[in-house]
Amino acid sequence: MNTPTNDMSLSYRPDIDGLRAIAVLAVVLYHYGTGGLSGGFVGVDVFFVISGFLITGIIHKEMQRGDFTLAKFYERRARRIFPALFAVLLATLVASWWMLLPSDLVFLGKASVATVLFVSNVLYKLSSGYFDSSSEFNPLLHTWSLGVEEQFYIGLPLLLLLVARFWARGLGEVLAVCALLSFVACVVVQPMAANAVFFLSPFRTWELLLGSLLGIGAIPAIKHKASREVIAVVALAALLGAIAFMREGIDFPGWEAAIPVMATALLLHVGSSGGSRVSTALAWKPLVFIGLISYSLYLWHWPLLVLAKYRMAMEPLSPEASGVLLVAALLLAVASYYLIERPFRKTQGSAAHASPTRAFAVSAAAALVLCVGGVSFAREKGFPQRVPVHVAALDADRAPVIPYKECEGKPVSMDRAACRIGATGRSGVTLIWGDSWALAWASAMDEVLKREGRPGVLAVRSACAPLPGVNNRRSPTCIERNAQVLEWIKQNRPERIYLIAAWSAWTDADGGYPLEDASGLQGNDRIFAAAYPRTLQAIRPYVKDIVVLGPTPGAPDVLPYRMALAEWNGSAPPPPVTRLEAEDEAYGFWKVARRPVAGERVIDPAPWFCDQVTCRYSSDTGELLYRDGHHLNVAGAKFVEERLKITDALSCPHCGDTR
Repeated sequence: MNTPTNDMSLSYRPDIDGLRAIAVLAVVLYHYGTGGLSGGFVGVDVFFVISGFLITGIIHKEMQRGDFTLAKFYERRARRIFPALFAVLLATLVASWWMLLPSDLVFLGKASVATVLFVSNVLYKLSSGYFDSSSEFNPLLHTWSLGVEEQFYIGLPLLLLLVARFWARGLGEVLAVCALLSFVACVVVQPMAANAVFFLSPFRTWELLLGSLLGIGAIPAIKHKASREVIAVVALAALLGAIAFMREGIDFPGWEAAIPVMATALLLHVGSSGGSRVSTALAWKPLVFIGLISYSLYLWHWPLLVLAKYRMAMEPLSPEASGVLLVAALLLAVASYYLIERPFRKTQGSAAHASPTRAFAVSAAAALVLCVGGVSFAREKGFPQRVPVHVAALDADRAPVIPYKECEGKPVSMDRAACRIGATGRSGVTLIWGDSWALAWASAMDEVLKREGRPGVLAVRSACAPLPGVNNRRSPTCIERNAQVLEWIKQNRPERIYLIAAWSAWTDADGGYPLEDASGLQGNDRIFAAAYPRTLQAIRPYVKDIVVLGPTPGAPDVLPYRMALAEWNGSAPPPPVTRLEAEDEAYGFWKVARRPVAGERVIDPAPWFCDQVTCRYSSDTGELLYRDGHHLNVAGAKFVEERLKITDALSCPHCGDTR
């Protein structure tokens, strides 16, 4: 996405700038929620193919002429990439000082350093765990793709030099094998580690290498004009179809990325083989202009969007607001292109551009300044003195201590101290089995069991409902995990089992999580309706008492952030979830759970939180009860513990309800 098509080593092709325009518009319109392009994110994959094609073609031609040097190559990269990028980074850091809460400023500091070092994709992979904050708060999230490209640019010249030294005639074969290995890794690893495949270079390199194969002329030209016309039309239709209809999710990139990648490669190859009517259309001047400013537009559009939404509590943008931001992004991109990109690309005409040494020195100095700024943001904990003390305290609630977090995902064992709760001893054991909601309830259950004199053990795994035979594709080992827990139950025969989960997510007909059932059922609602009674019947022979905790009503999304922002701005706090909204969300669970099938007892916590109209998200003393929009925090666990009277009769108010 950052390679000029007018490099001196390659003849200029306006159709490539047209392709780049399609790619950047797809990404920007997708992010801005304009145009209904559900697959606009594939524009990044288009950029990858174009970059591989151009960069490899430049290097290959220079090596053939015998005038390629690493110094000259990286000087061009520095002139092309750094000026606009550093300008965006500086503007983002300055604006964020005034706009971001301390915790977000800390992460921005880390992200800015990672961006300068071109490893932001690695940082985002390491920060994309279940308990990490949402990526929509990160103004530099989009720089992950620059990390992938620059890592490719570091390795590619070295690979080409190595092959030229020992097997020059086998360059095409080497690139093809590398591309194939990367693609296979992408497809194979995708179901097991979707975040790694999305962010990390080894799983994305095949996209750039496909462009590389075209760049060195390894693919035979398409000689027949009629064939080029047909191929170009089909490829353009496939690309536009992917942009319009493909959906982001755990299956992407995987094999699905091959659709826009192959379409882009075919359009590039048709242009190299003699062109077509599609090539002419892509060379339309307005498209070419957007292609020329595409790098700056890509850089500016995301921080502009994030910072605008940030101060509006991350509420969805209105069409009017999206339009204003889009115009602003275009104006910034035009200014950036003419005032920053073009002047710094020149290699002659001024002392500032006199030598590669000067270019590297200036780049290093600017990078150092940005890194110092980023490090200071992180080291000083986001400078909390910028905001009132109570705002900083609310911001800290966004990443609270989560008791028993070290037990998350660990095998069930009474010998694992981190997973033990309740009283000491090994007789009359209680098992707490569930997902991250069970983890949120764990400290409450610890107090309840201590009061009863019962020992307990946790079996918790995030994004994994306690439903044997059911798998969540976002948690690939969930089905094996539940099989292990079920086997532990059979072997240890606990006296009581609590089932605690985000039931509303597992019963959502639209797929709060993409469930798969070993029996072949489709749809979360149907899968849950079969799996819930099956689970209860499976554990009934091995346990005396089964207790199911129904759905917790919940709170506004990203609650602590919204509370902190409201306090900082002096605006009204977010409105609570209404009783009707909570009941609607829980309906899928109670529709199934209202009729006991194995003598289980069901507790409905909703009355503890909700009156006839709204559901509270703070205690009587003003403490927040949730660490986000769904999970209880420590204060919330204390709140429910005080109301969870195990020794009293447990009620299931919805049981027998024939609604």
